[in-house]
Parts: sequence; C-alpha cells; structure tokens
Amino acid sequence: MKKQLFFLLLGSLLSYAQGGTEVYLLSLDSNATLENISQNPGYDNQPSFWEHNQLLYTATRDGQTDLVRYDITRRTKSWLTHTRQGSEYSPLRIPKTEEISAIRLDTTGLQRLYSYDTTGKASLLFSPLKIGYHLWLSPTALLCTVLFGDGMDLVLAREGATPITLQQKVGRSLHRIPHSALVSYMAVRDGKNRLYQYDLEKRESTPLLELPAGVQDVCWLPTGELLYGQGNQLFRWDPKGSKAPQAWKTLTGIHNISRLAVSPRADYLALVGEEKDK
Repeated sequence: MKKQLFFLLLGSLLSYAQGGTEVYLLSLDSNATLENISQNPGYDNQPSFWEHNQLLYTATRDGQTDLVRYDITRRTKSWLTHTRQGSEYSPLRIPKTEEISAIRLDTTGLQRLYSYDTTGKASLLFSPLKIGYHLWLSPTALLCTVLFGDGMDLVLAREGATPITLQQKVGRSLHRIPHSALVSYMAVRDGKNRLYQYDLEKRESTPLLELPAGVQDVCWLPTGELLYGQGNQLFRWDPKGSKAPQAWKTLTGIHNISRLAVSPRADYLALVGEEKDK
C-alpha cells in the first residue's frame, strides 16, 4: 500500500501495478550469476551508485521505506535513515559532497526533496516544488519532474533562481547521455511509449526510441549504449549503430525487470525485479 500510494501521488502517467520488488546486482565483467542483494520482503527499489563499489537504494522497514547503502566488496548493508514521519525514495549522491538527496513522502501526504548528511540529518531542498524524480546536474542544479495536476513536468531548478519548465507531461528515468550535453526522459506521446533526449543548451527535445509498452526505465553505459529490461531479458541499443534494440542477456530467477543503474566503472549493473518462484 505504501508503494501504491507513492506512485499515485507522483501522478506518473506511466505507472503500473507491481508486487514486492528486490534489488539485484549483476557483474558486467565476468560470467557471475545474478545476486539478490536486498533479500527483504516488501518494496526494495530505486538503486543508484554512491561510488563504484557502493550502492544506494530504498527498502521496506517497519511499514515504511528507508535509505540503505550496500557495500559490494564487503557484501554488507547499512541503514542510513529511520524517518518515523515519512518514507524516502529515489536516493542519489549530491555531486562533490558526502550527502544524499531523496524524495520524502510524509505520513501527512507532504512530498518534498531532502538532503541527508552522514548522520541522517535532513534538510529541505527546492521547496515548495513537489518533486517526483530528480537528476543532479551540479551540486546546485537539478533536473526534475514536478507534479502538476494529473501529470509531471520536466523542470530545471537552480539554487536561488526561478524554476524553469522545459517540457510538460513527462515520465521518469532521468539520465545524462554520456559524452554530450544531453539528458533523456520518458514520455507517452500519441499513445506511444518513447524515450526522448533533451538538449539543455539549445532547449530542444527530440524523440530517440520507441520502447515496448510498460517499459519505463533505462540506463546509459559509458560507451553511449542504452540498456533496458523487459520480463527477464536485458536489451541493448546503440544509437550510432544498430537500428533496433538487441536482446543482450536473459536472466534466471527474476521477472518484471524495471529500474537500472550502472556503476561509474561500468563493471556492475544494479537492477530491480520480482523474484521468480522457484
């Protein structure tokens, strides 16, 4: 119920029902098997890399979701927050700092972006924006989706400046496109589920790729190739080469792959899915 309430408040036009989820880790430089690193009932989701060998994600605890850091080398996890008045989602490292940003949904229904220091102390960011998803462009500049009416708008927010709406009615999966001044986002246009690129310098949006219905999450490899998941398969697409995405890996023990995050050295892929019944 907590997860469903969160997505309802986000107002994403691309939301879909999903059961309990787990966070998995896949080594990209070996033939290692897929590993369930969260091993926790409920909603474990939204991974991002703190650094090459440490991963952030959200996990269910005591009827809410808190922030977790997982050490890949030591294979250990530590809880970073225990916010009794609300749940945290979508953790990201704030560039050039030791702080984490996350969306907090309070028990009162208030939804805001906060920063958390190493002690777990929270500070409000970019209020009063009701932010759904976010991507740091610098320590003081944020690309985010902001809830308006029944949808989300793509907004550029800077400290001390008036937020600028770049696009209306967008989805999630905000990412930088490697080796460019471009970012990507999802949106449904004319009934089609598409990935778009946005030029932050020219303020122009261009469709990149039509994706299968229900696919909301992608990530970019440092090579400039795109990854996304569907069912228990990972697909790879090279914008400069192949005309269509190619099936890349078929994984066992998992289905309904969704969120993806690649490590800075591109040696690990974190992904979210549902554990397949054995």
